[in-house]
Amino acid sequence: MVAPKAAWEGLSPGARLLAGGTLLYAVLATVLCAPVLPDPVHLALGHPGNDIWNHVWGYWWVATSLAHGAMPIRTDLLAWPNGGSLWFIDFFNAIVTLPVQWIAGPVAAYNAGIWLNLVLCGVGCHALAYRVTESRAGALLAGVAYMTAPHLLAQVYNGISETVSAGWLPLALLTMREAVHAPTARRGAIAGAVVAITAVANWYYGLFAGIVLLGLVVREAARGLGRRFRPSRLVPPAEALAAGAVTAALLAAVPFGLFAQSMGAADALVTRDPGFVWMTLVMHNMTDALTLVHPGKFYSPDLHELFGEDLIVVVYLGAALWVPAIGLYFTRAARSAESWGMMLATFLLLSLGPFLYIGGEYVGVRGGWLPLPFLALFEWFPMFSRISHAYRFTVGSTLALCVLAAFVVRTAPRYGLSPARVAIGIGVARVVEAWFFSPAIFPLPISEVEVPAIYKMVTGGAVIDLPVTMPVLARSKVLVNQVVHGQPIPFGLNDPVPKLLHENHYTHYIVALERRSTMFLPPDMPMVDLAAGKMGLVEMGCRWIVVHKDAYTADQYYRVAHFLDLTAKVVADDGTVRLYDLAAPIDDATE
Repeated sequence: MVAPKAAWEGLSPGARLLAGGTLLYAVLATVLCAPVLPDPVHLALGHPGNDIWNHVWGYWWVATSLAHGAMPIRTDLLAWPNGGSLWFIDFFNAIVTLPVQWIAGPVAAYNAGIWLNLVLCGVGCHALAYRVTESRAGALLAGVAYMTAPHLLAQVYNGISETVSAGWLPLALLTMREAVHAPTARRGAIAGAVVAITAVANWYYGLFAGIVLLGLVVREAARGLGRRFRPSRLVPPAEALAAGAVTAALLAAVPFGLFAQSMGAADALVTRDPGFVWMTLVMHNMTDALTLVHPGKFYSPDLHELFGEDLIVVVYLGAALWVPAIGLYFTRAARSAESWGMMLATFLLLSLGPFLYIGGEYVGVRGGWLPLPFLALFEWFPMFSRISHAYRFTVGSTLALCVLAAFVVRTAPRYGLSPARVAIGIGVARVVEAWFFSPAIFPLPISEVEVPAIYKMVTGGAVIDLPVTMPVLARSKVLVNQVVHGQPIPFGLNDPVPKLLHENHYTHYIVALERRSTMFLPPDMPMVDLAAGKMGLVEMGCRWIVVHKDAYTADQYYRVAHFLDLTAKVVADDGTVRLYDLAAPIDDATE
């Protein structure tokens, strides 16, 4: 057995630096995740009005499906009574964190996934920056700068866990760079494997890696134009490209196929038809060019003001990085970093989406909006026609800026400056700016995932949670109750009021009562239709209605509870949640 000291001394200086850097990134990730440390089993990172509930549910669903020997590609737990095809968007991290879930449950697994990916962001960018610049201090700065990116912090705030898997992108660029600069079949296979993992972890980042690979190939081809042509020179690149393509296909083909199949299925619970994507892209997920450089809690679009949503769009790059990057281009080191400047510009342009949007308005030209290159790509390439969040290209811009920051540190000795001091100065400025002066929220908010004990009584029938008429993302909180009761519910993922609840007389009446402006029940309730609707629900397999009192206004709760007390049996009430059994005789009801 090798002693720890001997093993440490056997490492290369670069490996020692990466090991020390990993410890630093782990500490920073722990600071970011600190709000859940008191109870990581019941406290989840993210705002309770956002996507967090869908993602915690997804971690649980993947683990539960696999435990029963089923591939998680279809579920009967959502969209009752029909169910539907579904590919959980954070499937990769759900698999990676399975051991945590077996020990501590889906909330702990979700938190662990975010923590691991934040650390990986630091490690991945560190490895890339060190290989490119050979600057130890620059690599540490790049790792810190990347993992504290305001965009990533905002995605944790939004509860969109798969977008935090950005650490695979710099590793993909690193391995692709090695395969292009010194092509062998082995390097190509390694690059293909890492690119496949990047794509499976997040399809956006797989696309980003593909864009960079295209740029690398074009650049190498341009450099080779001035050389004397020899056919033998084409053999190593061809071998590397073939090995990479085959490896990537072997690893990513099945997940990508299942993902595409679930999206295109007739019973798909999540769809991405071009019309919906286009409307989302230009009317909801706009990228205001001003927000790239505007500090403070400035959001444009302000989704809370426009749509009543708590999601935040953050593309702020940070002056702590772009000011030194601009300065770099006035030095002799500019030429060695020009490829990263081109990457920065490319991803910045793509992040702006199909039309130029500044200060909350689209820029008009000749009776229309000023088009950008993204528009042509959206129309010409199938992958782009499924992109509804152009602002996520900011991740590529941020990565380029972090590598440029490492170049800045490398050039410091030329001007009589200490690389370590420059790295510390920029790094501290970056962290302080990202946490306190950017649009990102720090400390990160948390959501309490505590399923009411009443749900342990729920067995043998579908469940309808009330209220229905509330923001969709906030209403998705009911999904995590399935961790306890395991029964189907009519709601899907990020969907409006299910069609079934409108078509059935009984549930349609409840929805109408929630929206009614007066406190009291109407005097002329259609009791025959209501009784028929309730009987229809029971015959279909729906048994339970759960009323969450705190989610109602006082008037709403009075109307809905009064109606349900008249037409269904109360079986439990813990003061915050009231449970009704639709199948039980009302005559036996007890408060």
